[in-house]
Amino acid sequence: MLYADYTASGKSLAFIEDYIRENVLPMYGNTHTTVSATGRQSTYFRQEARQIIRNGVNASERDAVLFSGNGVTGAIAHLARALYLEQYMAHSKGPAVVITGPQEHHSNMLVWRESGADVVQIGEDQFGAIDVKGLEQQLKNYSDRPLVIGSFSAASNITGILTDTDTVTVLLHKYNALSF
Repeated sequence: MLYADYTASGKSLAFIEDYIRENVLPMYGNTHTTVSATGRQSTYFRQEARQIIRNGVNASERDAVLFSGNGVTGAIAHLARALYLEQYMAHSKGPAVVITGPQEHHSNMLVWRESGADVVQIGEDQFGAIDVKGLEQQLKNYSDRPLVIGSFSAASNITGILTDTDTVTVLLHKYNALSF
């Protein structure tokens, strides 16, 4: 069989599956307890994973690293709930604005659309990256909105294009927008 959908979901890698089978599963237990050896070990594995992620994204101990357990769509839904978007929309003077990039997967669009926010998609520049000038123009256009959110993929799983996250984040913060 030829599997040709690695863009969305890759097949398991034998060396990772072997590691899990040999090193994780023998001591796998409930992470909500440290009374048993298996619970302690699973808790340690989770803490180690959280630290690896924290280091990988240059997060400090003050930053939260949350596991959603449901992929990107679940993580974004978790974020929208944490922002109390539904309650915000019910009591605000206008809908929130969520600005996304040209390379977004539907997992970064669906939750925002369903929230009732105005979703604005930024075009791409001549190289296929986010049009930073277009982003700034949209930020100016929506500067009167009390809540503006920028939600951009750091790297497209479709094209491989990388977002200049530093430039985008600085620009979003310049206009008091949240950056995700």
